[in-house]
Amino acid sequence: MLANGLLGSIAATGALILGSIRLILGRDHPVAILLVDGDLIIHSLAGDRSFVEQLEVAGLREGRSAAEDAVGTNAVDLCLRERRPMITSGWQHVCAGLMDVKIAAAPLFGLNNALHGAIALVSDASVGTDTLNGLALLCAESTSAQLSAMETSGNLDRMLVEQRAIIDSISDGLLVVDEDGRVRHMNAPAGRILTLNPEQSVGRRFAELLDFEPIIAPIFRTGVGYYDRELIIDSNRRHLHLIDTAIPVKDAQGKVQSVVNTFREFNRAKRIAQQIAGSPARYTFDDIIGTSDCLRQAIGDARKAALGTANILLNGPSGTGKEVFAQAIHSEAIHAHGDRRDAPFIAVNCAALPRELIESELFGYVAGSFTGAQKGGRPGKFEMASGGTIFLDEITEMPLDLQAKLLRVLQEREVTRIGATRPIPIDVRVIAASNRDLKDAIARREFREDLYYRLHVVSITIPALKDRRSDIPMLATHFLRKYAATAGKPVFTISDTALRAMTAYDWPGNVRELENTLERLVVLSDGTEIRQFDPPGDARMPPPSSMVVPVMKALREHERDVIAATLIHVDHNVTKAAEILGIARPTLYSKIRDYGIVLQRAGADKAS
Repeated sequence: MLANGLLGSIAATGALILGSIRLILGRDHPVAILLVDGDLIIHSLAGDRSFVEQLEVAGLREGRSAAEDAVGTNAVDLCLRERRPMITSGWQHVCAGLMDVKIAAAPLFGLNNALHGAIALVSDASVGTDTLNGLALLCAESTSAQLSAMETSGNLDRMLVEQRAIIDSISDGLLVVDEDGRVRHMNAPAGRILTLNPEQSVGRRFAELLDFEPIIAPIFRTGVGYYDRELIIDSNRRHLHLIDTAIPVKDAQGKVQSVVNTFREFNRAKRIAQQIAGSPARYTFDDIIGTSDCLRQAIGDARKAALGTANILLNGPSGTGKEVFAQAIHSEAIHAHGDRRDAPFIAVNCAALPRELIESELFGYVAGSFTGAQKGGRPGKFEMASGGTIFLDEITEMPLDLQAKLLRVLQEREVTRIGATRPIPIDVRVIAASNRDLKDAIARREFREDLYYRLHVVSITIPALKDRRSDIPMLATHFLRKYAATAGKPVFTISDTALRAMTAYDWPGNVRELENTLERLVVLSDGTEIRQFDPPGDARMPPPSSMVVPVMKALREHERDVIAATLIHVDHNVTKAAEILGIARPTLYSKIRDYGIVLQRAGADKAS
């Protein structure tokens, strides 16, 4: 069994190692480090506060036993029995409080292979098994080396080299500054980012090394650190854009002894965010199905446009696949330029964003710029798309005042966040899309003419499905196979009768309507063949635009009557009505409220 003094020293080292582990796992995964002695008594448990409290409720508490009899099957008990690393997760834990965690434990050996206890890393069950197990082994090896060094008063240099290697292997910059403002440690990435020599910087005051005021200085007075703060430094010698975290290390009396400062370059953080939460381009031109002349013409024009950098305007009715074309253009550009392998693709539906949020979503904002803004500010979609492509769908729904700001962004190739004065350069290709006639919108003063010409460098018209009926059999076969596989049903076939009916139908919802229809047929079919296709009942109705209305009514009354009649014909389905009327769904909702039209489904008393 370890002596109490030796246990205390190892526990303190574990707390330091914990900071490095957090950097490797990322903030999305909670983590705790557990130290037990040879009798399975928990000596220390450190980590994220809420996660530690969860583990304590489950029975993993300092002074308590980690044996199977106390908390059920777990890696700590197994590793001491087997004298080798073990890992347990999820259902392997009998204790209900440990069902959602993963435990990787490794034994601690001293001189002469004496087993002194175990060290374990605990995180959520979604963390990679190899990653957690590797980190546990690394901690155990480093801690075992420390044990041997303490026992023999030797080997300390080797342990320090190993710990330095762990810290230097982290891709983020990491430095430790003491209460006198002196640098106690600086890893290689920190030196690279700050253009400093780590070896020459250790022992010197941090303020002397930089030509700007260190923002971590107030932490020694307040004792309050911060996470993931955006930091823009524009001094005489350095131009840095960082994501910065600073954590105070306090003594038993709560006094700040040092600050552990970690930071990464904003562009690198942005790339990681794009990979995790962005809109990856999944489609290529090979995914666009059809051989009709008009579709082949559109694909040919898009392939040529993809090789350049000019802005592109995609025209076509709703449901024709404008975003598929946009993603294919982006994918083709990446294939042609190997140095942009990780270029982001960001899609924005201008009609789906609330009016009061669209500017901040597109251009970002700085801290405190408006009520409700995130504390540290936030980059906009244009910044996130820099180096790649931004797809602006339903561009005609963008308010006129924001169209002016978008025009400036396209001209100057830089954005200024809300509340900021300093512009941020961007390198982004813009692909815009519209299902409306932009020239008609210009005539009605709903769209800026100068913005139209800025976007209209390359214009590609995507044909409606009724204009390429020869592609319907190929599309139908593709969607049948896709949704049969999804539903776990045998591959479906389609009769000639049903196929002729589909080909004759005009498909006002285009490819989207065809896909949804075939998915429904697959789900509801009891056999393996689609034998019949009946067009929707409203398809046989004359379109609202052809309805006869009294010529003496005011224009406002005409519009109300057309909207009300359209809603009745589609059983008050606002999405279908918006497609038939050729306006965006938010616009239609606004007009419904304005005219006092009541939305009701079939089966209830309809009123309007």
